[in-house]
Amino acid sequence: MIPSFNLSLSPVQRWAGRLRLALSSREELLRYVHTEGNAGGGHSWTNEDLKPSPPHMVNWKWYNFCLFWFGMGFGNWTLGSSIVGAGLTWWQATIVVWIAAFVSGTCMALNSRAAANYHVGYPVLLRTCFGMYGHYWPVLTRGACAMLWVSILNFQGGAFVATMLRCIIGKRWDNLGSQFPPSVGTTLQRFIGFVLFWAIELPFCSFRPNRLRWLYTLKAWTLPPSVFGLLIYCLVQSHGQLAPDSALAGTSAPRGAVLVWLVVSSINSTMGNWSTFIANMPDFSRYATSPSAVMWTHILCVPFPAAIGGMIGIIGTSCLQKAWGVTLWNQWDVFDAILDRSWTGPTRFGVFLLALCAALYNLGVILGANLLPFASDATALFPTYFNLTRGMWFCCLVSLAFMPWKLLASADGFLAFLNGYGIFMGPTAAIMITDYWIVRRGNVDIMQAYTSKPGAKYMYFHGFNLNAVVAYLCGLMIPFVGFIGTFGITVPKGATRCDEIGWYVSAVVAGTVYVTLCRLNPLENVDKSLAWEEQAREFAASRLEAEGSTDKLEHKSDVSEKEGDSKSGKSVVVVCESVV
Repeated sequence: MIPSFNLSLSPVQRWAGRLRLALSSREELLRYVHTEGNAGGGHSWTNEDLKPSPPHMVNWKWYNFCLFWFGMGFGNWTLGSSIVGAGLTWWQATIVVWIAAFVSGTCMALNSRAAANYHVGYPVLLRTCFGMYGHYWPVLTRGACAMLWVSILNFQGGAFVATMLRCIIGKRWDNLGSQFPPSVGTTLQRFIGFVLFWAIELPFCSFRPNRLRWLYTLKAWTLPPSVFGLLIYCLVQSHGQLAPDSALAGTSAPRGAVLVWLVVSSINSTMGNWSTFIANMPDFSRYATSPSAVMWTHILCVPFPAAIGGMIGIIGTSCLQKAWGVTLWNQWDVFDAILDRSWTGPTRFGVFLLALCAALYNLGVILGANLLPFASDATALFPTYFNLTRGMWFCCLVSLAFMPWKLLASADGFLAFLNGYGIFMGPTAAIMITDYWIVRRGNVDIMQAYTSKPGAKYMYFHGFNLNAVVAYLCGLMIPFVGFIGTFGITVPKGATRCDEIGWYVSAVVAGTVYVTLCRLNPLENVDKSLAWEEQAREFAASRLEAEGSTDKLEHKSDVSEKEGDSKSGKSVVVVCESVV
């Protein structure tokens, strides 16, 4: 049976109709520009994407989160590169990945529960613990970094597109005739791949996470087989033999205290792969059908695929080092090297499929880890004008102007900033987790997160929760001096050590200080008499009651319409009979 595909242009036609209406008058234009519920254009705390997700959008079940992380974890081919390159063996690097992924998964689970209960995203939850105005800083830091990562990951995705085009076009792709001068920092082939990948990504900016489950399911079914297939190829090339660890690391094996510190700092650096997701997961978990759907799924499904994916990358790279005498950590370099050594039809087809799966992985990472967070933050900063889809479109369009090949050319300072990003997100995640689980015991008056009137529950001191502000600064300042040292400024060795374990230091200190301050200076908006998640259960019950009332109204409306149709049908029949 041949599947049929029904391509409908009705969404485009509806959009064109709304645009024509918007251009008909000034009032209609303002109504079109402003987000839902903000036709007046004044300051607002809400729009359609800041409000709790309506029941029809809450459709992520437990297995959707499992598939999400299977698709993410197996793409970590390069995860072990920096670890093995620093001097650890492959099995030591695997243990490092396991520990970091387990800690990350546990933190994601803890930080996802509030969103799964109240069905709101990261910015709204920040208001409850940082304050109505205090939440702007963690929102701004995450959004700015997300936009930079979108540009860089688009360039990496473009490398896979360039490889696919090389497989299709053949030798002519390598000899296009004209090239960019070396001062540009990239080749014409990579630039074409970058622009094409960016263009393919654009339509996905119109989809919220509740409509992207199919993409992450597709990733989960296609990426693991492609990664295992590439591993098998590497094993065949080396006849199952691995290169010595010294050949991959380029240094002698560390021992004693040096080895212990290297393991600890490597765990922290590996956390950089997931530190954004720890903060980002509320933007996905708000669509969870139940709080249990986000707990054990993260604790189990983050470490296993990530550790296996990182181990596969290390073993594959070691095999190619043994067979070819070169160390290739980036997958696009591996694909190009395969084509250079075997320019046959089957090889080109196989590499094309591998590059396609890798590009799909990059697309999922961009959407989930960067475009969605930026859009969510944009809705918090400019709720009158930005919703999720507008934010993603804006980020994707602006990221094109960053010229990521230039950013990567100045890797020392720029990548040091991106790698140190965890010290800004660690305190935020720690305060969010401890505030929900320890201070409030799961009780949030979520409707109070949409007002800044005097005396509002989350206005605190002029809109700032001073306990959270002090705890955030305490967590940030300890590794911050070492972070400055990554830009080439001389700092004490102890500061450098603190930065090497910056995420853990900043998170633990911020969380501990916040809980301590809340004991010494209790928050007035915390009702200690409430049972664990009592308000969460009340919120869920009110949603069910409202949904039931809506269903009854819709049922009555349907019945009325049917009765009207039947009456009009009788009259039509009578008229027809009289005419006949």
